[in-house]
Amino acid sequence: MDKPILQNCIKTELRKALGNYLFMLSVAIASGIAIWSAIQNISAANAYYSFIASLQTGSGIMKNPEYASVTLFNSWIGQDYTSVATTLFFTLLPILCVLPYSWSFFSERKSGYIRQIVSRSNRKTYFLSKYIATFAAGALVILIPMLINFMLVSSFIPAISPNINYDIYYNVPSANMGAELFYAHPYLFVLMRLINAALYAGLIAAFVISLSFFVKNRFAVLLIPFIAFLTLNYFSETLVVKFGVELSPLNFLGGTSLGIVNTSVVALFALGLFVFSFGVTMWQGVRSDVF
Repeated sequence: MDKPILQNCIKTELRKALGNYLFMLSVAIASGIAIWSAIQNISAANAYYSFIASLQTGSGIMKNPEYASVTLFNSWIGQDYTSVATTLFFTLLPILCVLPYSWSFFSERKSGYIRQIVSRSNRKTYFLSKYIATFAAGALVILIPMLINFMLVSSFIPAISPNINYDIYYNVPSANMGAELFYAHPYLFVLMRLINAALYAGLIAAFVISLSFFVKNRFAVLLIPFIAFLTLNYFSETLVVKFGVELSPLNFLGGTSLGIVNTSVVALFALGLFVFSFGVTMWQGVRSDVF
């Protein structure tokens, strides 16, 4: 595989992935939902602070005994579990991340454009570049809105360090993945959540490339991950009761998990997505008749 050719192909694919209107539209929609979530949580926090202030005025108590119950770290979209907008954001994640560029290979094969690209490089270069660009577009369409939400919420809600005595307000039990980070180094926990969400979004987007070898309908290709994740999420409550571990990515990527977020489950789920998406894409791409 010629390195300069690969680099040029990756740059070309990234320009196509990040410069098309569907990427812009997906970021705009996701950012709008993230901003809505921020507004809901900021309003709820202000209402809480006003209530506490009124109690202090009437009772003469000058200190809030539950000062850490409302903080940046349980109000941003990556850990919030109360607002409608946050639930909508993670519910739509499997479709928002595939819209920007996951359809690209399907369309290029159907139009015959892939013949021109492969003739100038080779199949491995084309599919590796396509995989990287699709992954990047899917990851960024989720990462950017989450960062916007965090910055907006942090401008209005204080970053009070989480206190283990108020764990009922956080939905981060001690057995959860990253629980120690949440209470000792909350900003590292935020970084972990951002990386997890971006990683899964990128892998889901890339997963659609592998599906394109087997599914011949463009809309079906884009909707299959969304339907699959919704179906798993629908049965997640029963699975949590049975196993005690959260198995729905739509829940464990944010703060709405019903059970314990197990590190092994999160890692194995991501590994499975990568192995299938990358393995099928490169194997089928090199060996099958894509023309």
